[in-house]
Amino acid sequence: MRFTYLWPWWAVALGLAIMAGITAYGYLRLNRPLSQRFRALLISLRILAAFVLLICLLEPVLIERKDITPPTNLLVLADTSQSMQLDDVELAGQSSTRLDLVNRILFNPASDFLASLTNQFDVHLYQFDKEPHQISSEILSFDAVGGVTDVATSIDDAVKEWRGQLLAGVVLFTDGAHNASTSVVEKVIETKTPIYAVGVGSPKPPRDLKLTRVDVSPIAYTEHDVPIRVTVHHTGYSGSQTRVSLTRDNQIVDSVPMTLTDEPNQTIEFTLSPREEGISQYAVSIPVLDGELTAANNVRAFPLKVVKTKLRLLYIEGHPGWEYAFLKRVLELDPNIDSTCLILSSLSPNQLRGTLLDRYNRYYPQTTQPTDVGHFPKTADNLLFYDVLIIGDLRSSTLTLQQHAAIVDFVEKTGKAVIFLGGRTSLGRDGFSRTQLEALLPVVIPPNGCYVRDEDFSLQLTQQGLYHPITRLEDTQAKADALWRDLPPLSRRLGGFELKGGATVLAEYRSDRNQTTLPIIIFQRSGLGKSLLIAAEGLWNWGFGVWNFKDEDDTYPRFWGQTIRWMATRTDTKRINATTDLTTYSIGDEVQIVTYAYNESYQPMVAADIKIEVTPPEGKHFQAQAVADSQTPGAYKAQFRANQKGTYHIRASGVDRSSSLGEDTTEIFAESPLVEFENPQLNEDLLKQLAAKTGGVYTTITDVASLPEQIQPVQESVFAVQERELWDNPIVLILVVGLLGTEWFLRTRRGLV
Repeated sequence: MRFTYLWPWWAVALGLAIMAGITAYGYLRLNRPLSQRFRALLISLRILAAFVLLICLLEPVLIERKDITPPTNLLVLADTSQSMQLDDVELAGQSSTRLDLVNRILFNPASDFLASLTNQFDVHLYQFDKEPHQISSEILSFDAVGGVTDVATSIDDAVKEWRGQLLAGVVLFTDGAHNASTSVVEKVIETKTPIYAVGVGSPKPPRDLKLTRVDVSPIAYTEHDVPIRVTVHHTGYSGSQTRVSLTRDNQIVDSVPMTLTDEPNQTIEFTLSPREEGISQYAVSIPVLDGELTAANNVRAFPLKVVKTKLRLLYIEGHPGWEYAFLKRVLELDPNIDSTCLILSSLSPNQLRGTLLDRYNRYYPQTTQPTDVGHFPKTADNLLFYDVLIIGDLRSSTLTLQQHAAIVDFVEKTGKAVIFLGGRTSLGRDGFSRTQLEALLPVVIPPNGCYVRDEDFSLQLTQQGLYHPITRLEDTQAKADALWRDLPPLSRRLGGFELKGGATVLAEYRSDRNQTTLPIIIFQRSGLGKSLLIAAEGLWNWGFGVWNFKDEDDTYPRFWGQTIRWMATRTDTKRINATTDLTTYSIGDEVQIVTYAYNESYQPMVAADIKIEVTPPEGKHFQAQAVADSQTPGAYKAQFRANQKGTYHIRASGVDRSSSLGEDTTEIFAESPLVEFENPQLNEDLLKQLAAKTGGVYTTITDVASLPEQIQPVQESVFAVQERELWDNPIVLILVVGLLGTEWFLRTRRGLV
């Protein structure tokens, strides 16, 4: 305690002595019969009241130390992915699933684990699989439902929620089955948070039989054999007999017996010969053996799209070159394409007089036998033999007017497809401008032809290109972005043209220097058919492979295979087109639906009323709300979660001012995710690294009771000094009034007032 106004001690004593003397003199001089004791009481009450008032004049202040240490938080993360439902741990001699054991420790009233932590920290409980979710106090147990485990992201996201506050660490209950990325330890170290890892499960590989891989082309052809290679992995079943079955729509198609050897991986092969077109759902399965850890990885499903047998394609070019050589080789190597490749010189007969080409009507011989020379069909009837036509860098005069008319009828009237490989000739002054073929081009060529830029450049996908079957070269958007970023550059681009109203740009060149874009891969519906323009040269560079994967890449043949097959698919006059980002999903995944709506002239409709109806494998159909995509005119997005195993039927329909736009249907398949069971044993190495490199501790679930004592506090207690004024208090007033009032009352009783 201290005084605000600190007088000299002698002044305080002198003032108090003067008040005491005056008070004593007054009472002692009274001529009344009062006892000495009573006089002393009255003097004491008056002096005590004066003393209190004197002390108040000095304004005393009480000094206190207050503990202001902020609360220290502790995060408890429990893994709720599907691998936590495996039954390989024991508690009190009884077998238990991993997550049941975690539930007992966290939620059983007989367990004091959380109580021990709560005595030291503010505890916050989370469950996680791909990401963390803080739970309320009403939850009494966890369920293992997550299809993927992302330890690094879950820890990082949970820690970020408490950024700026004291955090003692993260208590992590998991089996360490991280399967979402590779840089786990590095990412967790960046959080600068101690990890107290609790390993749940057995570190020994369990006895298990699983299907690890099914290799099959997603597209098959009628009357053609389709090989299906199945890889079977086993642990602890050497010498056992089993059988691998192939089913279609739950009907057995084939079954093969096999003997499990000492080799952990064995491959068997099925052969299909589909006869009907369409999409079918197949599954490969093996029976569950005694003692298997889980049966969830004994089945793998996959869709198979069957289309008609070989497509017939005609490719005509104006001169030999790398583009022709690479594309011709890809077409010849594709067993499902019956291609005819021609080179028709753009030079006139007079210019070729006396040469070998003059003898063969300007056509280049394609084999070692000069007599083996094909010709471009002269009539529309002969051209109908083909499904797709590729026209290279030709002069307009190279083909006759009758052949021009045949090409237009081939596309617009019979619903076939044409692909234009734009070059300085075909898109130049002597190209297809002001010819019948211009009606098929998705662009308008300027009168003097397109300009040409000879410099390396890369392509970037548009919003439409992200989901289009032609340019979707990977299963996920992240992989597709990486692939398109690493593709070798093209060498020449052409520009100066204008897009037609119904044109759709799938890929473009973007200039960072002047912030301009130039369409490169452009698609358009023409009549009943389709046309595609590639306004660049150098696509053959892709034949050397993606920069990062030159020896293994198949991007160039895949691009052309997808392009030709999609162009050959008949769309007739469909104005509603429904697509999904994938064809097969894991249970619990979000299904992304993109529906495109077009008007009578096949221009995108931005104000259509789109309805999406989804029929799950079991139960009633439901509606998925479609919302217009502000980035892509005519596109409408919807999503739903696939929570059941099996085939989902999706129907999209559209209405414009009470006028029907038609409908489209597609299918997707949902299956149980298997990634959680690829390596189901406890990953102690990962958990020990996380604990050691973050300053935490690793312990097993059986020793978890000792963990609360090992969690280090963040810092020592923090105290603050607080001052409290004692004089400015009602109690002081009550005390003074009480003393003086008592004195007055006593004096009144004796008649001294």
